[in-house]
Amino acid sequence: MAIQSTDRYFGRIAFIVGLLIFFALALDTALSKSPTNDEPIHLMRGAALVQSGDLSLQYEHPPLSHHLIGLLLPTEPTLAFVANLDARPANDRTAIAWELLWKSGLNVDRALFLARVPIIWVGLLLGAVLALWTQAATRHAAAVVAVMALYATASNLLASAALATTDFVAATTFFATVCAWWFYRQRPSRRRWLITGILLGLALGAKLTGALLIPILFILAYVHLRREPWWRPGTLAIGLLPVAGIVLWAVYLFQIGPWHGLIVPAPTYWTSWESVLTHVSEGHLAFFLGRMSSEGWLLYFPVALLIKTPIPALILCLVALVVLARSRAWQTAAFLLLPVVAILGTARVSRLNIGFRHILPALPFLMVLGAMAAPMLWRKPITRIALILALGWAIVSGLTTHPDHLAYFNELVGGRGRDYLGDSNLDWGQDLKQLADYAREYLAQTGQPIAYSYTGMADLAYYGLEGQSIVQQYQAGQTDFTPANPPPGRYAINAGDLQGPGLILGVLTESDLFDWFRHREPLTTLGGSIFIYDVARQAEGTWIAHCLSPGPLLADPEAEQLVGRSGLRHLLFDCNTSWVFPENGAPGWYVLPLDVPLWINGWLKEPVPEIVYRHQANAYGPDYAIVYWPGSSRSPLYSDDVRRHTATAAGPATLWAFGARDREWITVWQASETTTAPLSIQAHLISDGEVQVADGLGFPADQWLAGDWFVQRHAFATPGHTLETGLYDYLTLESVGPALRLTAP
Repeated sequence: MAIQSTDRYFGRIAFIVGLLIFFALALDTALSKSPTNDEPIHLMRGAALVQSGDLSLQYEHPPLSHHLIGLLLPTEPTLAFVANLDARPANDRTAIAWELLWKSGLNVDRALFLARVPIIWVGLLLGAVLALWTQAATRHAAAVVAVMALYATASNLLASAALATTDFVAATTFFATVCAWWFYRQRPSRRRWLITGILLGLALGAKLTGALLIPILFILAYVHLRREPWWRPGTLAIGLLPVAGIVLWAVYLFQIGPWHGLIVPAPTYWTSWESVLTHVSEGHLAFFLGRMSSEGWLLYFPVALLIKTPIPALILCLVALVVLARSRAWQTAAFLLLPVVAILGTARVSRLNIGFRHILPALPFLMVLGAMAAPMLWRKPITRIALILALGWAIVSGLTTHPDHLAYFNELVGGRGRDYLGDSNLDWGQDLKQLADYAREYLAQTGQPIAYSYTGMADLAYYGLEGQSIVQQYQAGQTDFTPANPPPGRYAINAGDLQGPGLILGVLTESDLFDWFRHREPLTTLGGSIFIYDVARQAEGTWIAHCLSPGPLLADPEAEQLVGRSGLRHLLFDCNTSWVFPENGAPGWYVLPLDVPLWINGWLKEPVPEIVYRHQANAYGPDYAIVYWPGSSRSPLYSDDVRRHTATAAGPATLWAFGARDREWITVWQASETTTAPLSIQAHLISDGEVQVADGLGFPADQWLAGDWFVQRHAFATPGHTLETGLYDYLTLESVGPALRLTAP
């Protein structure tokens, strides 16, 4: 890989420009985004740490990131002393963070920006390490240009670098540790070994996942084979641990105290492990490919990597693998690939499937890997053009996403990322500022407030949003919002609530409250995470038909509440064998089991019943679907397979049409009067001189009102061409009206 650059300054210029672009984009993102769900707690921890060295709030995460988050906070004059807050004695981190940010008079936006800036500085360090390793590994300016192009506008890096959280610091220290170890194994020296140990300690102090570095460094110690005793590489790797331990202890301010009856250094670190392992064992409710679960999915992180990494970066990585294989540069490849495999492998078996950020440490390795393809591609004009186009694509992808980097998905999913991943991949509460601005503008233009849903750790009133969110109002019974038939108005629904259960300050909400919106295209999107809908009018109806199989799923008042109408006619039918269009084509709703297919739609041209609301079984009720029929001034328009029949009265109902497909027949009836007679429909199929019977009536006669249309479905074992049908009394088996002979179309 030792291809010499013809222009040393080209790589240096790319390095400086890349850092400047990254810094500018990260800074602007930090200014424009509201607090994400985790940031209030991290800000609180940083403030407590810098104010009094308080480590008691550091469970779950080591404090390195909080040292950085709190670094500039003392310059904020409105920052309260955490130890003096009313919520502090209870040690409830959520309550403490809420009081600090929203009840103490803090200038939240200014304090949050001060907390985010040091993380951005770490982002610049990452860029420097990326360029350093790439230059050392390739000795080619094109590779440096490539890695800085991938880095400068990388949405996944920018999303985390602009937030006061632990993820970016963890990714940077993880990557820098392996990089330092690579330099040491290339040319050993005490200084390089010591730097590796220090960086390992910082990685351990950034996030518990830094512990994964210990086996990685041990394995990589044996990659560069030299004439040395077999035990020496492993001993050198293990020897890093005392250095790292001292650094880790320093990150914990040389804390010493009890842990399970023992006096140990940094007892909070070991308590953090207990907290995280408990969290991992319990799982965390997450969204993946349309499903909600706390069990985790093996494919979650591979899919996240595939659809949230820019396509050009993925392509360059594939090319680089070919280049490295041909050049037999397996040593460098091992240093780049083993950490990626370890990170993805560990994350893959985790039940905490809540964000790409959990595999963020893998991304810098993939960037260097992708850059390894640049020297080879630079050799020929055609491949050089391809390289330039790929890097341009990556840059444009990041710039067009700005500042909504958290919600970035690549072109493989065509802007439909909310169908694939949720939580911090998409909606982490970061777009409240945009929502507040939009709501104020809409109110000024129309005089009407916007109805909104927001899930996060921010005080809505702080940003000028009046009242409560739809979810909070619905839970309190203080809204006219109806899930299956929303009232007219402008709605802003965050992606998390569209996908399924949301969490509002730890309270699980109704999982399918916004299903009506979920299957409709939004008017626009705010920040990629909040979807705007315009409901022009509320659907009208006069009846609700409940499926009898397996039985009525909702009580009458509950069904009426869902559709926002009262005093409706309620009727029963068997949705597997029949279908009803009550009251001569008047509009209305059906309540069906969620898994029942709308078989009637295969026999209709227009209008067709449409599912408007789906409810997955949970604490709020069983599986069911609400289906809407818009009504028709005449009987439904049936498909070409349905033949009109000369209207023939058969007692209290009239046969109007029929249809046949293979072994399935339908007969179309209209009730002409009410009746209490025990009626059924005769269905005798004559085939090759034999008679098959498929009698039945899925719409009980005691439910009929004059004008009700209903369709009966008859299924036979074999096809036939002649059907004998009509009404009969199933108690006496006597016909009611004439028997009718129908010939298949």
